[in-house]
Amino acid sequence: METVKTLIFSLCIIIIIFGIIKKNRLFFNYGYLIVGLLIIIDQIIIYISSYDPLNLALISLWLIQVILVIPNKLPPLTKDGSVIAKSAIPKIMVSLSIINFFGAYYASTVDYIPDVAVYGHIILGLFPIAPAYFILAGKIDIVD
Repeated sequence: METVKTLIFSLCIIIIIFGIIKKNRLFFNYGYLIVGLLIIIDQIIIYISSYDPLNLALISLWLIQVILVIPNKLPPLTKDGSVIAKSAIPKIMVSLSIINFFGAYYASTVDYIPDVAVYGHIILGLFPIAPAYFILAGKIDIVD
């Protein structure tokens, strides 16, 4: 089962990289959404067997990630929309980074999470820098 989770996690990282390269927010969001759901399901299973409140807290934390990245189809970015995006995107991306850097820390402190997850979460903590940069530096096409 750990191999399946690792493969799904790795596939999500590839989807996120594709989203960054193509500057496609939907692929980027789907990658983080699937990772979040994977972690939530895993933590629910652990919580049911142990009733440890820490697992409930982890479910809540990754639920925040899932909510932040629920993909929605939006029209191309307009001048009015770019003002909102310039304030919202960095906040969302910093939140994703914090969640995943915490995930890397937590994965390094317990024995039931594979060691490779530490590196995966570090990567997922670094990836949000790209969209924040793209939007703040004006690298995303804006329609008049």
